[in-house]
Amino acid sequence: MTTPIEILQKYWNYDSFREPQKDIIDSVLAKNDTFALLPTGGGKSICFQIPALLLPGTCLVVSPLIALIEDQVNNLNKLNIKATSIIGGTPMHEIDAIFDNCLYGNYKFLYISPERLKQTWILERIEKLKINLIAIDEAHCISQWGHDFRPAYLELGKLRELFPEIPIIALTASANQKVVKDICTNLKLNSPKLFTKSFLRENLIYGVYKVENQLTMVLRILQKNPAPTIIYVRNRKEAYFFSNQLNQMNHKTTFFHGGLSIIEKKKRMQDWIEEKTPIIVATNAFGMGIDKKNVKNVIHIQIPENIENYYQEAGRAGRDGNKAFATMLVTAQEIKQNNEMFETNLFDKEFLKRVYRKLNNFLSIAYGEGYNCTYSLNFNKFCNHNNFPHRKAYNALQFLDRQGIIRLSENNKNKTKLLFTAPSSEILDITYDNESYENIIHFILRTYTGIHEYEQDIDLSLIEQHTGETQESIIACLKECHDQNLCNYIPEENDLTVIFNEAWEEDRVLYRTFPYLKQQNEQKINQYKSLIFYIENEDICKNKILLKYFDEEKTNDCGTCSTCISNKQKHKTNSTSIDRIFNILSDTPSSIQELETIHGINREDIVYSLQILQEQNKIKINLENQYSVI
Repeated sequence: MTTPIEILQKYWNYDSFREPQKDIIDSVLAKNDTFALLPTGGGKSICFQIPALLLPGTCLVVSPLIALIEDQVNNLNKLNIKATSIIGGTPMHEIDAIFDNCLYGNYKFLYISPERLKQTWILERIEKLKINLIAIDEAHCISQWGHDFRPAYLELGKLRELFPEIPIIALTASANQKVVKDICTNLKLNSPKLFTKSFLRENLIYGVYKVENQLTMVLRILQKNPAPTIIYVRNRKEAYFFSNQLNQMNHKTTFFHGGLSIIEKKKRMQDWIEEKTPIIVATNAFGMGIDKKNVKNVIHIQIPENIENYYQEAGRAGRDGNKAFATMLVTAQEIKQNNEMFETNLFDKEFLKRVYRKLNNFLSIAYGEGYNCTYSLNFNKFCNHNNFPHRKAYNALQFLDRQGIIRLSENNKNKTKLLFTAPSSEILDITYDNESYENIIHFILRTYTGIHEYEQDIDLSLIEQHTGETQESIIACLKECHDQNLCNYIPEENDLTVIFNEAWEEDRVLYRTFPYLKQQNEQKINQYKSLIFYIENEDICKNKILLKYFDEEKTNDCGTCSTCISNKQKHKTNSTSIDRIFNILSDTPSSIQELETIHGINREDIVYSLQILQEQNKIKINLENQYSVI
């Protein structure tokens, strides 16, 4: 009989499990309901993938993130493991084919988004499958106290009713005790085996520093630890700016954000993994599925949204177990701006209703229509047309996504509309003495039949992949053709894809979300207060603050974070001051003013030292307010 370690070696090329992966796998194989709380980098997916490969049948995996589903399905298929997915927007005929493949085609994994499980016919088809395991990823989404609550997850209790004998494994990277209890109750887990791994990362050194110039501090960090680094910034503009600045200072960097093409993302990620460009400057779009072991620095030069996100991003450093650094660099101005932005970007139910109504109007959806329809959206045009603040409107769309009303994703297909209006021979004339243009035009003519007859969507990423030309060259070529009246070229301007999971019926659709919106705003305020406390507190060990946030107590200071180092330096300074003042008072009784003016000691150090010496009964004070040794 094949063993878990043999599966691990065969497919993942690892010789051993991380703690507590093996115990979790054994629990699942023993058909126990299982709960696994493994912080970022703990290897959650292996905990359900290996048991599923050892058991006959198909593993049903519920996950809320389309990008994460696509990433895991692609990775499994690369390992020659049959995996497929059903998400919002998947056409009906494709869903039928997917279920048939799972039923007859020996597929081992079926990934599905939670809102699909609200549909009775989907549940009926799933019930006919030979399910060997049910895995609930991002399980905290089922709890109203979790940081990313999604009501569609509340439907997952139905899976226990459909498959009372099949084990369920719930996995998450962040949950306090209240959330853990919620998960187990709502999923109807039967006497679950609980596995938790401490959030403590002993090799990771946390630092928060208030600086005037972030770039200068980044350069110091890179000079001290010139190794693979992730630098997180607020937006795409800053990603480009900081990467460019560092490149000008002879650092090999690239930038990464959600607006890059899929091919460009993969290339930049691979260059960073292979350390051709060991420093990557990125928005929070970077990181999913990354398991690079030797990242030395994760530097935040922006304030994260909450502690959960910060812990996850910082946790990408030091996965090899060696000393690594998670550093946040903030300015006083940035904290002030962030506080103002946070308050501005919270929205109420009236704003939500306006965004939802205007979204349907902007996309020309008739009332009562739109169900299961997919639309491309130019987000900037949408906001400008309706005078919506961009960040606030995006937050509202994300809320609609979490509530299962829409599915929102960034549009990275890079599709452009093109129609050749001149004969091929005339178009090829512009390629004379330009090999790059010739490659591009020939590929388009070969690939897009009918390009002379009707306007077509062309994929810039596909052209880039097959010709080896950059997207900039492709666009330049098409613009030149357009300028010479050889084609109609319309660049793609839509940056979001919106799938409607429900028809437009405003009152029915939105009313149920209002209590969740109120609760979300309260929770966001509490999360933000916790984050600011972590940043601004200069007395409590950073590790202690993080662990307490996740309901984990730590009695000892870590001794390595920025607060602990600062406290050590203060203690050293204070000890020196105490000894010096005691020696002065042994010779000459002195007042606070005399110690300050005659001996040049800092007033705060004087007051602190005198207080300590009095507590130790080593000094006394006379009627003239002078201190002397007893």
